[in-house]
Amino acid sequence: MRILTYLSDLARRRAGGVPRPRFVTWAVTLRCNATCDTCDSWRLPAREELTPDQAGAIFEDLGPLDAVRITGGEPTLRFDLQSLADAVRRASRPSLLHLTTHGGLPDRVVAFAEAYPDPRHLRILVSLDGLAPEHDRNRGRAASFARAEETVRRLTALRRRGLKVSVNHTIASGRALAEAEQLRAHFARLEVDVQPVVAYRTSATYGLALQGQRAEHLLARGRYALHPALDLAATLAFVERSLSDLSFLRDRPTRLAKRYYLKGLAARLRGDRAPWPRPPCAALRSHLRLLPDGSVPICQFNGELVGRLPQQSAREVWFGSPALRGRSWVDACPGCWAECEVLPSAVYSGDLLSLVTGWTGPAARN
Repeated sequence: MRILTYLSDLARRRAGGVPRPRFVTWAVTLRCNATCDTCDSWRLPAREELTPDQAGAIFEDLGPLDAVRITGGEPTLRFDLQSLADAVRRASRPSLLHLTTHGGLPDRVVAFAEAYPDPRHLRILVSLDGLAPEHDRNRGRAASFARAEETVRRLTALRRRGLKVSVNHTIASGRALAEAEQLRAHFARLEVDVQPVVAYRTSATYGLALQGQRAEHLLARGRYALHPALDLAATLAFVERSLSDLSFLRDRPTRLAKRYYLKGLAARLRGDRAPWPRPPCAALRSHLRLLPDGSVPICQFNGELVGRLPQQSAREVWFGSPALRGRSWVDACPGCWAECEVLPSAVYSGDLLSLVTGWTGPAARN
């Protein structure tokens, strides 16, 4: 992260301004060969996907970035994934490139990691839903636990080059909840962190019925935000247990971010009247989401589009009337607590910085 730029953007944001995007979440495809009941990517109709040349033009227009998170669908279904990542790296020089994968194609994931020229700035997160029976029940044979575990094991051999690999445990059932500690122990043998994430009911990005729409009903606190297979009391107990001892996370920045996420999640599951924390949302301020065809939605829970790159310039999209209306919606939003939205907001609002240092910044917080 470019510290002086970060502080300048933070001051601009706290004064009511709109900094340009610094964190991009790019779904390079919505195609997926897993058949999860927690996500409709594999059911969604095919859509146009950006070529490496188009991606290079977009990211050149966006300029330098702190982080680019490449996700899907399943990003390794793109045979040109390496070319896409190279285009991003050359154009925007991100301090961090983050790849999320189900790990069902070990050769492709490992080949990508081996070819990436700057492994110290590469993070790979492999998603699992529990131990083998639960994971395979949800994801199917093409994205089996055995394949994902092979991917993780082979990636650990690349850590000597600076690569960081971890497991994302998507908790979307009572069984997944019960297996959390066993899953951590299973990967502790490889010294790989397992990060718990509690599943939402659905979203306006990956939900077939809601794609492209507002999903405001998912922003309610308590049981209504949870995946329907989860029990509220059991989920809250798990979150509070995890908060009491996060030593299972070896990486200190990950531990800090996870504490922030879990603390806010616990407050929302309890239904606290004024839950802490609640950072100003970074959607359409420092955080830009990019769909496979270059369309820019507001956020994961509001799929309304504010423009499309590269048919429009980054400036036209970012400062156009649709984005202005989108920011008004974001500012009035009661707040989700999906980790993929929360953590960019925590970083770019200054909340994480304040948590670590006690620093309150150059201007009073809104």
